[in-house]
Amino acid sequence: MSRFGYIVSFVCCALVLGASVFTVCAELPDAMIEPKWYATGVAFIFVGIVWAVVGMVRPSVVRFEQVWSGFEAACVVVCALQAVMYLMQTAGVIVPYGRFSAGSFDNVAGLASCLGISLPIGMRWLMDGRRSKRLAVMVSKALCVMAIVVSESRTGLMCIAVWALLELPCRRGQKVIGGVAAMALFIVLAVFVKTDSSIGRWFIAGRTMDLIAGSPWLGHGSGGFDARYMDVQADWLAANPGSRYAVLADNVGHPLNEWLLLAVDYGVLGVCVAIGAVVLTVAYARRHPSASSGTGLNVIACAGVFSLFSYPLLYPFTWLLLMMAVVVVFGHALSHHERALYVMMLIVLPVCGVGLCRNLELALELREVQGKAMLGLSERMMPRYERLYQKLKDDARFLYNYAVEQYEAGRYRSALNTARECGSLVSCYDLCLLEGDIRSALKDYGGADSCYNRAHWMIPSRFVPLYERFNVAIERGDTVSAHRLAGEILAKPVKVRSRETDEIIDDVGKRALGRVDIMQGK
Repeated sequence: MSRFGYIVSFVCCALVLGASVFTVCAELPDAMIEPKWYATGVAFIFVGIVWAVVGMVRPSVVRFEQVWSGFEAACVVVCALQAVMYLMQTAGVIVPYGRFSAGSFDNVAGLASCLGISLPIGMRWLMDGRRSKRLAVMVSKALCVMAIVVSESRTGLMCIAVWALLELPCRRGQKVIGGVAAMALFIVLAVFVKTDSSIGRWFIAGRTMDLIAGSPWLGHGSGGFDARYMDVQADWLAANPGSRYAVLADNVGHPLNEWLLLAVDYGVLGVCVAIGAVVLTVAYARRHPSASSGTGLNVIACAGVFSLFSYPLLYPFTWLLLMMAVVVVFGHALSHHERALYVMMLIVLPVCGVGLCRNLELALELREVQGKAMLGLSERMMPRYERLYQKLKDDARFLYNYAVEQYEAGRYRSALNTARECGSLVSCYDLCLLEGDIRSALKDYGGADSCYNRAHWMIPSRFVPLYERFNVAIERGDTVSAHRLAGEILAKPVKVRSRETDEIIDDVGKRALGRVDIMQGK
């Protein structure tokens, strides 16, 4: 193996993997996840074009074995650094990016998916690598396991168990016993650890199955979960008042299971296609075994298990690992078509780069406009929002923000139309509250009350929807409804005490007990 080719591969892979893990940027609407995708895309396109050009000129520099070895080394280093970063945050040595951040990820799920799915990478060096490589792999894996344990991620712990089971040199019967033990471990973790969280997960899974039942074979289309889930949750909670799930319900943007999400969007057919792809990959690896194909299959297995209980596909790092896992399995077949692949990369990647740059430019402009609008310049930003609308009218996040700023600028009719457009793409608690506020400003009190009531059943533990319904009842002069809602608010248990909640209870208490404001219709 050419040492120069290995170093080039390591540097290039480290650039892409590092971008997918460590990139954060406050200049984008989403500071933690979105920058990772853009940075990964830019790095991947740049590295891909360089590889293709070098591969056409000097094929010996970018041989498949060199690329895979460089990728393994880069992954081991990047994951070790991420684990160290998280452990230092936990120890208070460095400050986290935000309240819920873990390492350079938005929460523990992102961290655990990065460290857990990467565990099989580099393990072959323990058997045939040099002493320095063996030591590096052992230190990296120890740091990753330690970080997962400290994070208390149950899915991460399950991933460790699966990884250990796959790597242990034992017989098939012993692995079956180990698999049963791993499943028992998961059941214990699911039932006895973070019980409320587990109950909430089962509730989300149940409502997701209800959603799947509405269109089981072909699904609801891309984005179907976002567009429909919260309505299903609201309908169920409204039909089952007093359920123990009511206090646990919250805004849900993912079923916490990638397979369920696939079934919602693309139905049973989509799930069968995904399973078929996995079966085809495993079958090919068995017919054409190689020194690295086992690592690829183990990565796919860890990703598959993690996908049962979390959302690893939200992060570009997972996609990079899965892509390389498939490439390493089919490496023998792909090696016969290297030149054709390089030509295709030189055609496709520049086109993708142009599209990526346009999207990045729009995202940066949107963040700039949002920042200025938040400074009280909503009306002055309307022309720029209108220009962005022509390019982002299918983006629910943009439509919601646009509707908010139209409302702040006093353009209530336009805000209502934009909120309705957004509602066709996503169903969520915040959008219901926004539409209620808009309708209230338009003196459509019946419509406002309906929106607030919908928001209430989406997340029954929240006080704001009931408080807004209370205010609407006062505006309408409906003293009976106002007193009923006041009693409901004052008797409502507080899930998480906050300044906003205390102010709502205090205000309603004063107005309800005095009865003066209500009787006067204020």
